[in-house]
Amino acid sequence: MAEESMTRKTAQTDFDLEVPPGEVQHDRIPMNPKLFKAARSGDKRILDELLRPGEDAPTQEDTCCLLGVTLEGNTTLHIVASQGHLEFAKEICRREISLLTVPNKRLDTPLHCAARAGYDEMVTSIIKFARQKGIKERVLRARNRDKANALHEAAKYNHVGVANVLMNEDAGLASLLNDAGMSPLYLAITTGSLDVARALLWSTSWKKVSSESYTGPNKNTALHAAVLLSLEITQDLLDRKPMLAKGVDSSGRIPLHYAASDGHHDTVKLLLERDPSTAYLSDAKYGLFPIHIAAMMGNIPIVDQILKQCPDTDELLDKEGKNFLHVAFKRGKLYLVKRIISRRPDLRKLLNDQDNEGNTPLHTAVKNSDQWSVHFLLRDQTVCVNVINHDGFTPLDLAYGMLDGGLQFRMNANFCIASCLALTKALSSPRELHDLESGELSGDETKEKLSGDDKFKKESSNVEGNEIERQVNVARNLGIGTVLIATATFAAGFTVPRGYIADYHPGGGTAVLAKEYAFKVFLVSDAFALVCSILATFWIMYAGTSTVDRHTRRRALRGAINCLWMAFAGMCTAFAMGIYVVLPPSCKRISILLCIIALGAPLLAHMVAYYNFYILLITVRISDALGV
Repeated sequence: MAEESMTRKTAQTDFDLEVPPGEVQHDRIPMNPKLFKAARSGDKRILDELLRPGEDAPTQEDTCCLLGVTLEGNTTLHIVASQGHLEFAKEICRREISLLTVPNKRLDTPLHCAARAGYDEMVTSIIKFARQKGIKERVLRARNRDKANALHEAAKYNHVGVANVLMNEDAGLASLLNDAGMSPLYLAITTGSLDVARALLWSTSWKKVSSESYTGPNKNTALHAAVLLSLEITQDLLDRKPMLAKGVDSSGRIPLHYAASDGHHDTVKLLLERDPSTAYLSDAKYGLFPIHIAAMMGNIPIVDQILKQCPDTDELLDKEGKNFLHVAFKRGKLYLVKRIISRRPDLRKLLNDQDNEGNTPLHTAVKNSDQWSVHFLLRDQTVCVNVINHDGFTPLDLAYGMLDGGLQFRMNANFCIASCLALTKALSSPRELHDLESGELSGDETKEKLSGDDKFKKESSNVEGNEIERQVNVARNLGIGTVLIATATFAAGFTVPRGYIADYHPGGGTAVLAKEYAFKVFLVSDAFALVCSILATFWIMYAGTSTVDRHTRRRALRGAINCLWMAFAGMCTAFAMGIYVVLPPSCKRISILLCIIALGAPLLAHMVAYYNFYILLITVRISDALGV
């Protein structure tokens, strides 16, 4: 009776272990705590004690405890496979072979656990028992919740020995994709497991694999990933499947696009040596060629390499009709343009090329408010500054269009660009002059039209509102500075250096250093700074009055800015003289150094604030010298 009950229980257990793929049972018995500890430690003696025959059936072992699971659904074989206890695992397989196919809640089988941990002997042993049971293919091709097989796990964690064992047993594993659409080879490359990738490619079984073995997500191939990481793997892939060089992803980009974006010039050189035609393949979305990608990313060595191996790629145009230098200007990669032009002066001809909208690189730089690119182009005598685009606008028209007609500062990039173009004799489009002569536009409309491209101008009401808001913000910021200077200089006028003569002495109440020349300079500069800061404060308050018209407000703000600069200079001078007069003659060098630093502060601040303006003047001077 007892034997019949045990047989029924075992049969029911075997039936329960036959779970469909993707499902996990949650009603299994919990694992014996002693068995759990034994599995973790690898102590077989505890296993023998637990499996010792019972009183009801002295000749039959009680293997029911081996069917217990943890909260995550792991059986004893899962645990020992993860820990690498080989003899323990063999003993479990001999006693309960059905555990080889049991998944946990993550659908990991013991083979997944062993492969993930990197125990190649454990993997070999599990496969051996599976072969004996006739379930080898089922065990090898079991897939977990991520649809990953054991080879995926070995590839992810760079376990070369496990990968070799699995490939020798079933080369078809390399063609199976996980739920992310990655083959084991692609997964190995992207996770940096280059040893596994190398082992897979050099495996004697690799010749049996299908093209799916190179597959990645979004139609990427293993070569798309390899060009970014390893020259050696790239070479191996090209040796085994040369057609990968022309494989396109979902965006229509080939591996050379990836290498040009973030690769190494040696990789680009290898790809072009194997198939030079790939340099002339564009992507599907933007029509960008590899040289465009390299220019956009600022990869100077790669651009050099492409031009060296494929000299005529400088003529390639994207869907917008832009050459690679045009694209570099669009992305603000001026350093790349400078380097390429210095090495290849013959490419200066590209600086005047027009795209599909008729825009030259100078038009593009103006639209991007890229002051440094504008300066570079204006200093080149081969650049034509009066090219008219298809909308009928020259770079000067666009530069004027970038200005909103409000308060402008010399450090503003758009102001510097417009001023630089105007001072270098750049011209506006004559189209507006014809309209003016025909009388179709009124005086105000003509002025607005001449100021630039309509695409860059706002509605007049919005412009005026934004201008008032900007002037208020300027006044607020200036007000903070003027009040601080006024407060500091007012306090310094009564807390003079060295203090005052005591009342019971002759001349009591007067400054101790009143007869010193430096002290007199201190007083004058301090008073000058105080007066200028008060004037600046008054003008700021006046500019903030709502009844003041905008032209008066601009004049008031400009006057406040000038007074603020003078107040700042006076305050620094007062500080320098105050330091100089209080230090003893023995510290003359230090006092002179401090005076130089304090007196140089206004000059340094002015140079920083007006740096763009100084560059503008230099550019104009160079352009005049070159006759541009």
